[in-house]
Amino acid sequence: MKYDLEQILSCVKNDDDWVRKFVIGSLFIIAQIILLIIPLLAIPLFPKAVLPLFIICSLLVVIIGCAVYGYGLQTAHDYINNPRTKLPQWSEFFSHAFVGFKALLGSILFYLPLLFLTACAFVFAHYLEGHSQISETYKVLTFCFNVLCEIVYLLYLLFYPLFNANFIKEFNLFEFLNVSKAYKLFKSSPMNYFILILLILAFGLLFNTAVISLAITVIGSILIPFVIMYINIICLVLTARFVQITGEQNYQQ
Repeated sequence: MKYDLEQILSCVKNDDDWVRKFVIGSLFIIAQIILLIIPLLAIPLFPKAVLPLFIICSLLVVIIGCAVYGYGLQTAHDYINNPRTKLPQWSEFFSHAFVGFKALLGSILFYLPLLFLTACAFVFAHYLEGHSQISETYKVLTFCFNVLCEIVYLLYLLFYPLFNANFIKEFNLFEFLNVSKAYKLFKSSPMNYFILILLILAFGLLFNTAVISLAITVIGSILIPFVIMYINIICLVLTARFVQITGEQNYQQ
């Protein structure tokens, strides 16, 4: 089987210390939530300190978020070379944060054309609203332009994991712009890529269902960060498995 789900879902258990590492990651996620709340609590008590607190807390949230995501990326990177690898150490926090930050910058570069297209659609739509005398033809064109933006947006979402797969291999942020390399990766195994997309969508749906179910109770809410850690790692490991599959097929050829 190309995607051995049993092996992938249990990959974290290759590390005897996986529970402790997951707890640490969950605590970091909880810390992000607390940091977001602190500026709100400071409004009635220290109104002059709200802005500095907001800036500091926001920076800390970004750093922690990058570290948590970078931790998953490092896990996936190690998985490509050895499916039985152990989870990374949290003692390398800033290394994980740097990897996550590179992924963030790469993602921004990847989505930049889409953001520009969306901005153009927004400006054009507001221009038409202020000029009611503009003919129906222009309004139809605006509608078509918005539909085009939605299609492009869906295509970006569809192929983002492909560029992310190349990033996982080398941790080079410019892999998010390497269309030629992404095409070669896709061409190696298009069917397995679409299976990967379906699996990621399935785990995304599972994640939403789990979060809604857990949020009903206090104890369940405490487990939500744990679920975030697990689903994030599994989706990235699935992407790493796709990289392995393409490598195996290229070797056979």
